[in-house]
Amino acid sequence: MQIKQIDIKTISNISKSVYLSEAWLSLYDDGLQCYGIYNKGEQLIGGFIIYLEKKVNILNFYRNPTYSPTTNLFFQNKAQNKSKLLSENKKVLTLFSNFIQNLKADILSVSLPYTYTDTQVFFWDNYKVIPNYTYLINLNQDIVTIENNFSTERRNDIKKAIKDNVSVEISQDFKLIKSLVENTFNRKKKTLDSQFLDKILFEFANQDNSYAYISFQNNKAIACSFCIYDKEKVYYILGGYDKDYKHQGAGALAVSSAIKHAKNMGIKTFDFEGSMLPEVERYFRGFGGDLTPYYSINKAKLAIEIGLKFIKRNQF
Repeated sequence: MQIKQIDIKTISNISKSVYLSEAWLSLYDDGLQCYGIYNKGEQLIGGFIIYLEKKVNILNFYRNPTYSPTTNLFFQNKAQNKSKLLSENKKVLTLFSNFIQNLKADILSVSLPYTYTDTQVFFWDNYKVIPNYTYLINLNQDIVTIENNFSTERRNDIKKAIKDNVSVEISQDFKLIKSLVENTFNRKKKTLDSQFLDKILFEFANQDNSYAYISFQNNKAIACSFCIYDKEKVYYILGGYDKDYKHQGAGALAVSSAIKHAKNMGIKTFDFEGSMLPEVERYFRGFGGDLTPYYSINKAKLAIEIGLKFIKRNQF
């Protein structure tokens, strides 16, 4: 087994994930690196992506690409026996660990998809393995069961929105969505990559890979949810509301509409894409998904790691 660098078109041809589609990967600059996993017969059986960012122009920082929550590592494991299945997974993860070990990284912080829970090889290679969490909703359930799993608070929020004549509709008005998202980031004093947001909304998004719901009151847009999708999953990646016209249930109404839409499309899973901020986790938890861990793999050169412990102690 070996890893070789490949181009965007090659990796998109063997993956079903929207995060590895040619349309999504084309949003990145030349910091994006795509790699293929080849078996002994030189057949391409999987791959992953990683992003090289230059910090202060001298430090090589390898990370997940912007708005991609993981490296999207995948490979075809055709083993039938359980022991063999686990061994093949371990073999690929060992190969991946050896690969990132050999990168000329001053700082490395990448995440594995939640389907990979065996992180032993990274412990053995002296990485710091950190659990992260997302919420997943199983859309194979009927919609009544899905909604019954919502918290009482979330259901009451939605009822209040409907009672107060808040309406919700699917929308392709990406300028309006951008405005609501920016409003939220500014309110929370969080950094927003506006250039990449523009690329997502105005270069990537179309009816074949994304959708959005906007809540209105008195003809004023007050909240939105924006999702991207492939055949297997819908990913909630952006949300926002107007702080000057906020309504307690407008955001919940937009999110619940996005969940229903995913269900109606016949997609299997709704993924909230990470829930590590306490207030965000609490909000997402109210939609009744399954709390699901995924792991980040972190390492830095010793002098840098000592410095990072003062500002990123929970990661390094």
